[in-house]
Amino acid sequence: MNLYYADGDRQIGPIGKNELQSLIKAKKINSQTLVWQPGMEKWQELGLFVRRKTQSGSQSIQPAPAVTTTWQSACSECGRAFAEDDMIRFADTWVCATCKPILVQKIKEGVTIAGVMEYAGFWIRFGAILIDGIIMWIVNMIISIPLGFIGATSFEQPAVIVVTQLFMILLQFVFSAFYDTWFVGKYSATPGKMACKLKVVTADAGQGSYARALGRHFAKWISGFILGIGYLMAAFDDQKRSLHDRICDTRVIKSGEN
Repeated sequence: MNLYYADGDRQIGPIGKNELQSLIKAKKINSQTLVWQPGMEKWQELGLFVRRKTQSGSQSIQPAPAVTTTWQSACSECGRAFAEDDMIRFADTWVCATCKPILVQKIKEGVTIAGVMEYAGFWIRFGAILIDGIIMWIVNMIISIPLGFIGATSFEQPAVIVVTQLFMILLQFVFSAFYDTWFVGKYSATPGKMACKLKVVTADAGQGSYARALGRHFAKWISGFILGIGYLMAAFDDQKRSLHDRICDTRVIKSGEN
């Protein structure tokens, strides 16, 4: 039989009739698998090949043509599928030739394009951090006042004062980590970011896990330890990423919610 079949971009064969039947039975190939044998001008789907196969005389053996794969994507504007060779790519989306003028007009008008992340700039992120800072300050005061009172009434017991201070600091660190991890892991945004209509997402605009949110919280320490330069990086990065965003492969985007 001398039949070849395509496995992705690989050409496998030749195989005989019995081996072909075994592959079909094992569901490794199906009626849509591309096949070729000497004498054929191009690759055909196996189902079509079987239907059209007829007895023919001997033919000169030709080298098998290259296996080509045509990738298709959906247009972000009309939703129809087209070959990517016939489309244009804008950021992470594909647009067909018919919808290209619509996309250009939207860009001119400043409209948010479907499927395209609109990265949050430095100052709006700063505003979100400021709001979160105020919330954290209020919570820390609620924690600190009762514990401070305990320390004040234990003036003659230095050990109690030290333990109280250490416990206060520990609670502040734990609450800060919980605050970032829970809100970002569950809602993709802290209350400050929610107020500014921002979200923390992964590189493909997906929601991050709690583990990534916790890692991002501790990565923020690094951004702060180097004189805040890690935060300032967001002002100059093309995707508005700070150092902790780069470390955890996250992006801060505008949520687009009204």
